[in-house]
Amino acid sequence: MSRRDDLAIVLDAIIAAEPDAAIAHCRASPLGTPGEREHDYRRALESVALFMAARFDDAEASAEAALARCAPDDAVLLVTARAARSLAQSGRPHPLGLSGGWAVEGANPSSDVLVEAIAAIPALAPYARDVDRDLARFACYLVAEAALASARLHRADDALVAARAALGGELTHDATGEVFLERDGRAHPYGVVFGILTVRILTFSGRIAEAVAEVERLPESELVLVRQLRSATEILVRGNAAERSHVRALADALDAESPVPRDYLTRGCFLLAAFGLVALGDTRAAARSALIAGGDLAVSKLTIVDRALCLELLVATAADEADADAAEAWAALAQPFLDDPIAASTVHRILARLALLAAEPGRALPLAERAIVLADAEGRVVEAAEAEVLAARARREAAETGSGAARLVALAAAAEVTGHLAARRAAVRELRASGRRLPPVAGAGWNGLSTREREVAVMVADGLRNVEIAAALHLSEHTVRGHVSRVLAAFAAASRFVVAARMAELFPGDLEPPTAALTPQLTAVAERVAVGLGNAEIGRELGVSTKTVEKYVAEIQRRWQAGSRVMIARLVRSIPNRSE
Repeated sequence: MSRRDDLAIVLDAIIAAEPDAAIAHCRASPLGTPGEREHDYRRALESVALFMAARFDDAEASAEAALARCAPDDAVLLVTARAARSLAQSGRPHPLGLSGGWAVEGANPSSDVLVEAIAAIPALAPYARDVDRDLARFACYLVAEAALASARLHRADDALVAARAALGGELTHDATGEVFLERDGRAHPYGVVFGILTVRILTFSGRIAEAVAEVERLPESELVLVRQLRSATEILVRGNAAERSHVRALADALDAESPVPRDYLTRGCFLLAAFGLVALGDTRAAARSALIAGGDLAVSKLTIVDRALCLELLVATAADEADADAAEAWAALAQPFLDDPIAASTVHRILARLALLAAEPGRALPLAERAIVLADAEGRVVEAAEAEVLAARARREAAETGSGAARLVALAAAAEVTGHLAARRAAVRELRASGRRLPPVAGAGWNGLSTREREVAVMVADGLRNVEIAAALHLSEHTVRGHVSRVLAAFAAASRFVVAARMAELFPGDLEPPTAALTPQLTAVAERVAVGLGNAEIGRELGVSTKTVEKYVAEIQRRWQAGSRVMIARLVRSIPNRSE
């Protein structure tokens, strides 16, 4: 039997949520002698199947056995076995902790099995066009999956880039367009899992707009588990895109199917749904999904990062309900992972939440700030954003002034660009709690303004000065200046005169064209008012003083009975056959 046949049989079992059948197949033939490559490859596949069954120690042992027997020129086995070992390590506490980095215990102190796997990917290039190309694609997938399973998002990107270069295409197809493990003209359903991997990497890296585009490209499948995984992935992505109604409908449909969580993929359905729901603030539903996925109260059937994230969900849910005892109990289960490089960022956030619940913001702040540093170091943008919000809350509760608001504004601006709207909403909520508001998005216009700001916008467009607006609305001039700044930002306007022109565009109305004639000079002034030029700009264009322009504007208002520059602009726009 060829390696390709072994891979197809193992993936058939895994995608059917039967990893034990895959393990049994791999063990059907006894371990051969060095050089009997089919047997060695089966040991690597056995490691993958054992990982899927949450037998992490056994998985690492199988991967080590495959590596020990790997011929130096066997790139497929080398990459597959290294990736399988890294994947297995994501399921148990790292032996060296943060002080030891990612080195493998007992190996060279600088050894990092994931980095070594990525470094070996270029050696797969010769396989991209021969009969073993599917083995090479699976090996690359496994490296990226191992990177994601250990929450090393930068490394996951590195793996995908290396895979594209070596294979001449995406994991699901090569440069010739051939699909993964094609049989009888059809692609193997596990190829969809490759696409889901890419979406997950994009999402946890905070690139939500890209993830939305990718999830929409995922093919439909008749296989129940693949369909459920695709749906759960969409919940994850659209939850982070703040699409509440869409996510709720998908979650209800997935819940109605009630998949049985019994291995890595089926548990993944519940985990992805949980992470999408918590992005929307639905901690109770997210916590329920997380507990189902975890298999027991310690969520011990999960990888280290997923255990930590699920325990954080449970702490957050208890904190929302002011149940300090429950929050402390869940946090105690996460405490052992405080120094684990996979879980440290998450555990620091958990402890920050506990400190906030205990009304100790001074203790919470350094924990949240440390969580930001750790998450940023691995490209975990979604987690870093969550820690930023926690840090801002700690600063607010400690009545600490400084960079907190500015950091939230920066977070919201970055989230707007990447489509991470759940993070933007969280930043807005925290700003509002501190009595601040997010500046409107430049160019958002009328829809980006509050009711009070719209009142100010009308007065600005009508030519009222700040002192006059303050008197009319019974506000301080300081408050009015803030409102005017937001109005200018919303209309992407450098001056008040531009606001008048934009308002005229927004509310043209059904006006009769003006009947009173204007001189050519007054007409030139009116046209320039309509496009938002200020008096000084008009004066420079027409070669007259600012004072003269002011007199011309007053004369236009008199002749046309226009009470403001907005009305002048609207009347100019009502003139038929007007040259733009």
